[in-house]
Amino acid sequence: MKLREKIISFVIIILIISIGSITILSFKQMKTLLMEQIDRNMLNIANSFASTYEVKEYLKGNRNISNELLNSEIEEVRLKNNVEFIVIMDMNGTRYSHPVKSNIGEKFEGGDEERVLKNGEQYISTAIGSLGVSVRAFTPIYDENNKQIGAVAVGMLYNKFDNELYTKMYKFIPIIVLGLILGISGAIAISYNIKKAIFGLEPEEIALILKQKEIVIENIKEGIIALDNNGRITLFNKEASRILGLEKGHIGSPITDFTYESIADSVLKSGEQKKNIEIKVRPGLNIMCKYNPIKGFKNESLGLVITFEDLTEVRKMAEELTGIKKMAWSLRAQNHEFMNKLHTISGLVQLEEYDEAVKFINVIASSKKNITTIISDKIRDVSLAALILAKYSKCEEARINLLVDENCKITKLPEYMTSEELVSVVGNLIENSIDAVKNDGQGEIYVKIYEEEQKLKIIVKDNGCGIPEDIRESIYNIGITSKSSGHGFGMYIVKKIIDEAKGSINFKVNNGTEWNISIPMERS
Repeated sequence: MKLREKIISFVIIILIISIGSITILSFKQMKTLLMEQIDRNMLNIANSFASTYEVKEYLKGNRNISNELLNSEIEEVRLKNNVEFIVIMDMNGTRYSHPVKSNIGEKFEGGDEERVLKNGEQYISTAIGSLGVSVRAFTPIYDENNKQIGAVAVGMLYNKFDNELYTKMYKFIPIIVLGLILGISGAIAISYNIKKAIFGLEPEEIALILKQKEIVIENIKEGIIALDNNGRITLFNKEASRILGLEKGHIGSPITDFTYESIADSVLKSGEQKKNIEIKVRPGLNIMCKYNPIKGFKNESLGLVITFEDLTEVRKMAEELTGIKKMAWSLRAQNHEFMNKLHTISGLVQLEEYDEAVKFINVIASSKKNITTIISDKIRDVSLAALILAKYSKCEEARINLLVDENCKITKLPEYMTSEELVSVVGNLIENSIDAVKNDGQGEIYVKIYEEEQKLKIIVKDNGCGIPEDIRESIYNIGITSKSSGHGFGMYIVKKIIDEAKGSINFKVNNGTEWNISIPMERS
């Protein structure tokens, strides 16, 4: 049986049970109330005749009141009150009135009249009389001396009582049927809405899809986190648990508890997908995120799914590849430089300028020694030292003077900055300067990295063309570049890294560009 059929069947069964139970209880209650009402009505009629002057006089033997007149008055009242019989009897139980005239003068039948005749009680009873099974109300009749002279019996046939009850109940049948029709219509509407909400799937299909997706999600090599509309975690996979350190107890926690920054709230409000957003989780761990809003079948926001990957591992792989590339490029540059210098020495020897050859060799040796000494002795970070040496070789090949200040000094990294981030900052600034200066031997780049007053200071300046005035205010935005070919990510990355480290960056343009960066070594 399909889900819609199950829902409709269950609702119909519940309706039948509920309405049936209510109907049975109502029937019983109505029967009790109707019986009490009829009993009171019969007692009232009996009391009314028991106190009637004509009835009392007739029982005392006053024959001025004819039996026919008495019976006609009683019969009129009987028909008006819809009862089966009203019987006036004396103390011997002899009837003086009855709907069937042949029964007048006969003994009252049923045996339940003894209590009213002997004890003078007023009561209701059920017995078999001359007309069949009936419910009877008995009331004693007293004269003016308070002496009982007879009794009144008012009765209604039992089957007539049931007919009265069923007649009243039939009035409720249209309401019961209407209730069933409305209930079934509601069941059909509910089943339709439920099927629509679950995209027409059956429970078995939903269970299968959930299992399939669970296996797929757990085996994806990307972190996946699902959030509700309040930005709280509802689901995560193993990779997300590994990267962010999530546990089962963190279900229901805000995503902001696990990252320094998050744009989940803004994405939930806007409902727009966001791609390639870099988020800093903690020092040394950045993730690249993709935000995908979850929409319901009415296009309402249900939450958010974030997929992300650990940029630390990606960068390590990239660095390994780039390290090989840099090494090959550096060897090529050194080979080119070495060949040029060998040709120069060869020419000086052939010209028999031996003193000049020796002088040239000493200058080269001294220059190499100076840059190597500064980098190896002053800069303790191996990655940064390797970067500067590679850039130095690139500048030599491009006939650009790269000057590294001999007062450079870096013994440790800032508390909230990794070696990779520092390399990214310095590398981007030097590369921009290389693109900006001339490669005719007059281009010059100056670099100084040092610690001062619990801050790491970086100065990179050149004598190039400077930053165009129209992009100076937006230089840190994505896509802004002064190069003829480029993506405009460099300064955006630099600014983001420095902001995360709570540092500052500024520049001035005067016969070139000078960058000044300050990053606190420790942060509260």
